[in-house]
Amino acid sequence: MREVPAVTLAAWRLQLTSLFLGLGAAVQWRQLAPADRLRALRLTGWLAGSGACLAVHFGSWVWGLQHTSLTHSLLMVSATPVLLAAVSLARGKPLSRGELGGTLVGLAGAIVLSVGASSGGEEHVGLAGDLASLLASAVMVGYLSVGRRMRQWMPIFVYAFPVTGIAALGLTLWGLALEPVTLTGSGSGGVFGWLRSSHYAPWVLYLALGPGIVGHTGFNTLLRYLSPLTVALAFQLEPLVGSVIGWAAGVMQPPGGLTYGGGMLVIAATVWVTLASTARERAENGEIVVKNGAEVGPGTTALVCSVGRRKVQAGDVLESEEGPGREQVMEEGWGLLKVGRGRDDDA
Repeated sequence: MREVPAVTLAAWRLQLTSLFLGLGAAVQWRQLAPADRLRALRLTGWLAGSGACLAVHFGSWVWGLQHTSLTHSLLMVSATPVLLAAVSLARGKPLSRGELGGTLVGLAGAIVLSVGASSGGEEHVGLAGDLASLLASAVMVGYLSVGRRMRQWMPIFVYAFPVTGIAALGLTLWGLALEPVTLTGSGSGGVFGWLRSSHYAPWVLYLALGPGIVGHTGFNTLLRYLSPLTVALAFQLEPLVGSVIGWAAGVMQPPGGLTYGGGMLVIAATVWVTLASTARERAENGEIVVKNGAEVGPGTTALVCSVGRRKVQAGDVLESEEGPGREQVMEEGWGLLKVGRGRDDDA
């Protein structure tokens, strides 16, 4: 659908996606307790902010894709996990080595995927397109961070419907302001043109149900259980999944070896970061993950991540495998027992 203006096409997808989400939201809203309904209404500003981030993500991404090469666009958009890690560190929330290592592996996989996606040689490259694609990556940090906060208690459709609806509205207005489309136009000439087109409607239906409901809404569902960094890494699989779906539908060539190779790296990175972030969150919540054979005794102040798990009280002392002693765990590690000398009980 290259003849459809980029922002308008993004608006079409979210328009129909929000309609489907609205059906689920109506059911879940009726099931919400009055206190939770009031709580949701008080968080309207956060939902609007998340929707604005989603609108800017789609709008800048599709615009950037038209003004730079496919490889450059995918590379810029794939920077979200790295940006998330940087934001966490800047806010004083250190990541474990496992999370940082998995992020780097995921970035490598995204690079391989982007190279594999660029068939037929390098297209035109433009700085403006690169910057727009990088902006699309940056605003995803806000989108995922707000989603993580809201999804801890808010039902998926109650969250996703207003966010997607606001994004659809923003993109619709964006298209009207900057593209050659009108409110009443049909086909590619209207911001609602897909409604009156037997050619475009099936494609928009696919975009709404596939990448929209199964894709973005599925990722929002995972935000309740996984960290934004893990979900951002999972987003990097879109080139692989899109290639497979396009090949199955007969509209694309079969995915190449680079696509599969990059996809495997991203999958491995996602699993790695999921395990590392889960272990870190358990440690922060007062669970200690100790190496086999280690003994836990009264007094630990910091926690480690390794094999096995045991609940301890803050201030407990972990006796390392190297011998008994009043050694405090000072650094969170991944797969290793990291200890530092602590003070004596008599001190």
